[in-house]
Amino acid sequence: MMSLAEIKLAMTATLFLIGVVSSISGLWIIMAKEYHSAMRQLSNQSIRISGRAVTQDAVAPVIDSAARLVEAINQLIRTAAGIGAFLCVAGVGICVVAFWMTTGL
Repeated sequence: MMSLAEIKLAMTATLFLIGVVSSISGLWIIMAKEYHSAMRQLSNQSIRISGRAVTQDAVAPVIDSAARLVEAINQLIRTAAGIGAFLCVAGVGICVVAFWMTTGL
């Protein structure tokens, strides 16, 4: 049977590992560039479509849709960065709690 000190130590190690994994995943989300390439492609296509809009009135709804799509991707990038920042802060907080638990042993 495990003693109380061994159980606390196991809980502390588990919390610390969870904090480290959370911080690393938050940094990975912040540093990921998966949406940036899509944003560049959309902006390039938007420029090509807007060039046609000057000569054709039927292209105006397509330009409006492209602008909304670019704005939605911008919002998605901002949301992903916010989630990454939250995971980093939460991970550091969990690591601090794990450290506090070890000093209390």
